[in-house]
Amino acid sequence: MGEKTGIGWTHHTFNPWMGCNKVSEECEFCYIGQNIRRQGKEPFKGPFATKDWNKPRNWNRKAERDGVRRRVFTCSLSDFFHRRADKLRPKVWEIIRECRSLDWLILTKRPELIADRLPPDWGGGYPNVWLGVTVGVTSSMSRVPLLKGIPAKVRFISAEPLLERLDFRPHLDGSVHWIITGCEQAKKGKRRLMDMDWVRDIHQQCQEAGVAHFFKQRYIDNKGRPVKDGLLDGVVRQEFPDVEQLA
Repeated sequence: MGEKTGIGWTHHTFNPWMGCNKVSEECEFCYIGQNIRRQGKEPFKGPFATKDWNKPRNWNRKAERDGVRRRVFTCSLSDFFHRRADKLRPKVWEIIRECRSLDWLILTKRPELIADRLPPDWGGGYPNVWLGVTVGVTSSMSRVPLLKGIPAKVRFISAEPLLERLDFRPHLDGSVHWIITGCEQAKKGKRRLMDMDWVRDIHQQCQEAGVAHFFKQRYIDNKGRPVKDGLLDGVVRQEFPDVEQLA
């Protein structure tokens, strides 16, 4: 689980539970369906616990030995703040506290649930936790103020799948540090297309506000594979926030 990942903005993925429920337009063709059905499970009836929770400790030991930090996308096949994971989540907070050489990237479509599910010692935010929300359509923009209301070292937005032109400018006041963009990864015939002008617009918004922009994938090729070179008008745009500057 998560030793290798095709997600360009993380080193590892960690899924202490899998499965979810669709809550917004971005979820319609969610990639977790195919991934979880391969295991003979139903992906959209809520989360179920997995067995292997030890790999983060191994990644942390290796990162400490190598003197580096590694990013971990937490719950790439679910939602970390899903209500039905409430009994499991405290154990993950323990692992996060323990594994200090890992930066835990927690992306949710349920920011209204975050505040009541943070650990008692959260304070101004754990130094190794990045909190993010998915916003691929204008109707999901209301998630951003909820995210901004939570103390966190890094706050980010994932505009993937990017399904329409979005204006993040009202929210780029220094409290959002990173925006990810990318097209939808779904089967041919179901895939909703992304306009590159939408990406250009978001990149310009990020440049104006001093926000890092990571362009994840441009389109899906004829074999159904996403093109993840990050090229925007001939230049690779795969930036990360300057975490030391935010400390």
